[in-house]
This record gives sequence, structure tokens and C-alpha cells, in this order.
Amino acid sequence: MLTTDLNEELQDLAVMTRAVAVKKIGPLVEQTEQAGTFSPAIREILAESGFFGLVVKPEYGGAESDIRHQSIVLEEIARVYPSACTYLTAHWLATKIIALNATGPSEAPWVKPLLEQAAAGEKLGAIAVTEPEAGSDLGNVTTRARRDGDEWVIQGTKRFITNGGFADFYSVLARTGGPGARGLSMFFVEADRPGVRAARWEQKMGLHGSATAEMHFDEVRVPADHLIGEADKGFTHLMRGFDEGRLGVAAMCLGISQGALDAATRYASERKQFGKEIAGYQGVQFLIADMAIGVHSSRSLVYDAANAFVNKHPDSSRLAAMAKTYSSDVSMEVTTNAVQVHGGSGYVRDFPVEMFMRDAKIGQIYEGTNQILRMLIARSYFGELAR
Repeated sequence: MLTTDLNEELQDLAVMTRAVAVKKIGPLVEQTEQAGTFSPAIREILAESGFFGLVVKPEYGGAESDIRHQSIVLEEIARVYPSACTYLTAHWLATKIIALNATGPSEAPWVKPLLEQAAAGEKLGAIAVTEPEAGSDLGNVTTRARRDGDEWVIQGTKRFITNGGFADFYSVLARTGGPGARGLSMFFVEADRPGVRAARWEQKMGLHGSATAEMHFDEVRVPADHLIGEADKGFTHLMRGFDEGRLGVAAMCLGISQGALDAATRYASERKQFGKEIAGYQGVQFLIADMAIGVHSSRSLVYDAANAFVNKHPDSSRLAAMAKTYSSDVSMEVTTNAVQVHGGSGYVRDFPVEMFMRDAKIGQIYEGTNQILRMLIARSYFGELAR
């Protein structure tokens, strides 16, 4: 599937997002990379562009959109600056869990105002799930929430929290029942509640313009109505968002691959060695060809998976896992080849491929490592025989 196969609305969104990425975010990349942390200016650009509201229904201040719109936005932004995508992905998942599970006839008074502010970009969200000893194994979460009268009291540590320390609210996974995944619940926690703090920020290989924090929740008290959905159903609520989250990672990796291919073809057309452009050498041509094959294949799989979600296809979860696994592996290969095309220039920060290569790696790790996802894909075919 090609970008030109998208309907007119999605094509227009791609053009608009591309313009925002190139003209507004692009000029901020160098200084943000050097600062190595969250950029309020980029957050403001994303808010002004209306991207934060893509996971909120219109009646709550959001846009009439679906996972295809989110994927297009992430793809186009990642072609320029992958770090900026993470502002959206973390916010979207934190917001989506609330929008899917806390709305309805009996919704708490805080829900509608929060979603309206989240859609407008006035409130930035973060998802607080991963812990030092609970990454892929979320059933081992130790953060606890105990009921105390009309309040819940949350105690625990979360790690690798994107937007951590800069978010205005957190969707927190905590244990309310027995061991395993069935004893977990989700909570809405405002960032300014006593006991919520960023203990430190990670010094990462890539995504330098994204803040990743270790968050402490020290006896944090929230009203009883801050429970999102049903008690002890938090893992189920989270999984509903994870499938689409994996598609977000896939789209981001697709964008990184396209950005690296763009840079490599441009450089090969301009760089001269031995009296001619290096694009004239078969060795470089083969690298570019393999990169292009990977990018096109990734796009087809990502778009097909997104359409499967919109059409409620029974294979949508499997396709999301396949899209994330494949596109992230391709992204690592494409960016490595892009650096190779640039030669020594690709190893320094004068060209974007160095950044793309570093940023691509995390795609194989978060939202489910590719090894975990390969097991899930296999089990979707073999069931208990694969265990």
C-alpha cells in the first residue's frame, strides 16, 4: 500500500504534518538534541497543530479520527525528529486509557474537563507502567494502591516513563489485589499531588529530545473516583491500548526509515568520489535498493494493520505485533545502511542519519520487545502448542 492509496483526508493530514515537521520542528532539532531533554517549544507546536486530541472523541474536545490518523502523524514527524513522536505516544496512551474506560453514564466529574484539556494540549499525559523489575513481565508489578476510606494511597517506583517529570497527569498501573495480572488496576494521578516526583532522568542512547524519568509515588493520595474503569481490571484496560501503541511504534519506525532513506539518497546524489557521484557506484545502489524495499514493505504492513483496526478485523492484534516487529527491525537495518552510505560523515552529527540510527534502536525494545512479540505472533497460530 502506498501513501497515495490513502483517502483524501489522510493524504491532506500527511501533507499538513510534513509541513509542521519540516518548517516548525525541524529548526529546533539541533538545539533540542544538544540540550538532551524535553522541549516545551515542541510541545507547544504539537498542541497548536491539534495532534494531542487525536485519541479523544469530538464530544470531549477531540477530533473525528482513528489509528490511521495517529499513524500518519507519527510517520511524518519521525521523518524529521523521532523524539517529538514520543511526546504524543506517551500522552495518547495515558489519555486513551481514560477515554476508553472512564467515560460513560457514571463517569467521574474530573473526566470530561481532563479529556478536554488533554485534547487541547493544555494537559500533557504520561503512562506509568514499567518498573525496575517489571518490564515485559507486567504481572510482576509491585507498586501498590490500598483503599483508605474515600481515597486510594499509591506507593511504588516506575521506570522509563516517557514525559516523566514534565507531564501534568499520569495513568498509573498499581496492584490492588492478589499476585499476577488479575490483581492490577489503573489510576488517574495529577502530577502536582504530594508524593509524585521525578527522581532522575535517564541518559539515553537515542531520543535525546524526549524526557525519560524514574518516577516515585510516595504515599500518593487520590480520591476513590480516580480509579480508571474497574478494580483489578487494569491489565485488561492497558492491553486495549497496547495494541494500538505497537502500531504507533511501527509508524514511528517507518518514518525513521523513510527519513534515513531520504537523507541517504540525497547524500549519494551529491557526494563525489573518484570523479563522480557515489550514486553511480553499484555498491551504493544496492544499499539504497535494499533500504527502499524495506521502507515500502514496512509501509504496506503498517497501513494494513491500521486498516484492520479500523475495520475491527479479528487479526488486528496479530498484525499490530507483526507491523511493530518488522518495521523496527527494518528501521535498524535501514538506518545502519544510511550511515554506511554517508561513510565517515554518517558517524558525526553533521548529518541526521547518526541520530536516526540511535533513535531506531528503541523500536525493537519498547511496547513489547521483538522477541516477546514473536512469541505472541506464533502463539496466535498455535495456541497452547506454542507454550
